Amino acid sequence: MIATVGRNILANMAGAGLAMAVFVVVVPLYLRLLGGEAYGLVGLFTTVMLASTVLDFGLGATLNREVARLTARPEQARGSGDVVVTLEAGGWGVGLVVGALFAAAAPSIAGRWLSFSTLAPAEVRAALWLMAAALPALVARSLYLAGLNGLQRQGLANLVQVGGTAVRAAVSVAGLTLMAPTVEVFFTIQATLLLVEALALAVALRRALPDSARDGRVRPAALRSLLGFSAGVSGTMLLGFTLMSIDQVVLSAILPLAEFGYYTLAISAANAVGQLVQPVTTAVYPRFSQLVERGDTPALVEEYHFFSQLVAVLVLPLGAILAFFPGEVLGVWTRNPHVAQAAALVLGLRAIGTVLNTLMHVPHVMQLAFGWSSLGAGVNAIALVFVVPATVALSLRWGGAGAAIVYIALNAAMLVLVMGRMHRRVLPGELPRWYGRLVVPAAAVAVLAAASRTAMPDNLGVTARLAWLMGTGALSAVVALAAAGGVRRRTLAAAFHRLG
Repeated sequence: MIATVGRNILANMAGAGLAMAVFVVVVPLYLRLLGGEAYGLVGLFTTVMLASTVLDFGLGATLNREVARLTARPEQARGSGDVVVTLEAGGWGVGLVVGALFAAAAPSIAGRWLSFSTLAPAEVRAALWLMAAALPALVARSLYLAGLNGLQRQGLANLVQVGGTAVRAAVSVAGLTLMAPTVEVFFTIQATLLLVEALALAVALRRALPDSARDGRVRPAALRSLLGFSAGVSGTMLLGFTLMSIDQVVLSAILPLAEFGYYTLAISAANAVGQLVQPVTTAVYPRFSQLVERGDTPALVEEYHFFSQLVAVLVLPLGAILAFFPGEVLGVWTRNPHVAQAAALVLGLRAIGTVLNTLMHVPHVMQLAFGWSSLGAGVNAIALVFVVPATVALSLRWGGAGAAIVYIALNAAMLVLVMGRMHRRVLPGELPRWYGRLVVPAAAVAVLAAASRTAMPDNLGVTARLAWLMGTGALSAVVALAAAGGVRRRTLAAAFHRLG
């Protein structure tokens, strides 16, 4: 089973790496073909796509956990088909409702919320309607991916998802180049191909299910015992997404659309750190669920600490590069000094907050594996009381930088306060060990990155700057691994085992 987790992590990393590569390549092309203001709408669509992962009201997380438990106890497969089909129908229904609500709000968003000058109001409304048309497919896509992940078919999930991402990017660039560089062309292509991808994932999930779970029917009563868990996950995810995106909602009303586009560009770049941890949490959630189901506490604790530290080793090098060298990263990437200057401060600050946030991902899936989904919902609800007014106040004063400061404060507070509450109930006595395994590699990487930033000459060309960044990143990875004793020992043991 551990080998399965390892294969899933590698598959997820490959998928995340390819998706990141597509993102790195196409963003400068989108900026050049569409212009800054239209790219602001692309940034808004990125927020909508992220929202789709939480707009299924916990159905995806519920499906993931239920099929993972099914693989731990295959004798209980009969009757699970009704659960899968009912969750699937619920996902499409939620997507249709959310899409209809977004479409109804599109004229108000275009006329009263967004600030633009070069785009025509009709263009903006059309783009928003096309985003609404994509929402049902986006919600269903998230649900199907969760099901495949829970069935340990994460290689297949990544193959379909990355293939869809690459095809959408290629067709979008071709359409903007050969047809017309307009938002209507871009969003028509995106909405159409997302529907195709969702249908492909539906077929993949159906084929991956055990034979006894394929012939289900829609039966709401099959979900009765799962409603509490699903509701807790839904509350956690919706409130969590609100916390993570309130800055974008506020700034979309405060900033001109072009400046908002630069802000979302910085957010997307910082979110690359999160893409590194997602492969791990996606793989270990079913593993944790299986260990909880079997009552194997010693193995669960050991796996928890290992994967928590593995996340730190993965995210700290890239996080340090983005935090200490944000202007250099944006300059090398976009080759646009204006974009680099406009987004550098936000990228640096947001990268710090994102690193803090990613360190809590493994504890979060551990809570879900135990079926405890209410902690996050309660904490997020309380946090919103403080975060919303703080985001508005600091955004009005300092723009995107003010919002990013709030994001850092939010995640720092959760790292201290919420992690204590979580460990006392789920893994009592393990909090000091968890902190200890994260602090040492974090401090080592921060010292190295700060020293590299201080020593970096000011007059380096693009190639030399890229080489300096890559060298710093490589050294940071070595330092992180050296300072992470648990990951280092297990990695070396696995390497010697293979050599032997």
